[in-house]
Amino acid sequence: MAGDDSRAEGEAYARRLEAVVAGHRGEATVAERLLDDDDPGVRAAALGALARCGALQAEQVRRALGDEAVAVRCRAAELAPPEVEFVALLSDPDASVVQVAAAALGERDRDPGSVEDLCRVAGGHDDPLCRESAVAALGAIAAGLDAEAGAPQEAAADPVAGPGATPTATASKQAEPGAAHVAARGMALEMLLAAMDDRPQIRRRALLGLYQFDDDRAADAVRAALEDRDRQVRAIAGELLGVPVR
Repeated sequence: MAGDDSRAEGEAYARRLEAVVAGHRGEATVAERLLDDDDPGVRAAALGALARCGALQAEQVRRALGDEAVAVRCRAAELAPPEVEFVALLSDPDASVVQVAAAALGERDRDPGSVEDLCRVAGGHDDPLCRESAVAALGAIAAGLDAEAGAPQEAAADPVAGPGATPTATASKQAEPGAAHVAARGMALEMLLAAMDDRPQIRRRALLGLYQFDDDRAADAVRAALEDRDRQVRAIAGELLGVPVR
């Protein structure tokens, strides 16, 4: 019945509003109760409310990542703390979940663990928005790994001289990237180069990622983009290289 549907919609809206208000008021117990609501919009709002309260638990996120509703899985990926893995969402049957998961993984910009799966999405997903999101994430992760490799190691005092001694000379050396970091950056580079043959919006994302690599092929790809058939791609290349474009 139309009247029943309308009433149910109105009640669900009221509960969604209750969840949002609970988040702003710091009422974690109210938000937690709404995590089991029948309406997926309410469950997604409850996740956000708990995060706003600072009360969202890793186990709650893990459970939400397996929710039957797309909106809840997406929200869980956006809110997942570092200890919660959700790379499996890159294989989700719903493209919007894949897109959100890829973007969220890009926020974890010093974690090489998702690079191989992101490359799979960037190079083979049917939905161009998913490919674009994965390419952007690969660029962010590659930049993060670069920053981590260039960070100075923590200073260490000379064990012979005692705890109050001046740090040893080796303490000022930059951290050496591990094998996993090197392999991840290599995979990301290959995928970003391949993405320069994809749609314009994906080429734009790939271009921003490639500019961060100290690599001849990446540099050549950025220069070649000055002649790209898409004006926005050419404009980005020109801004990166500091040259005018036609």
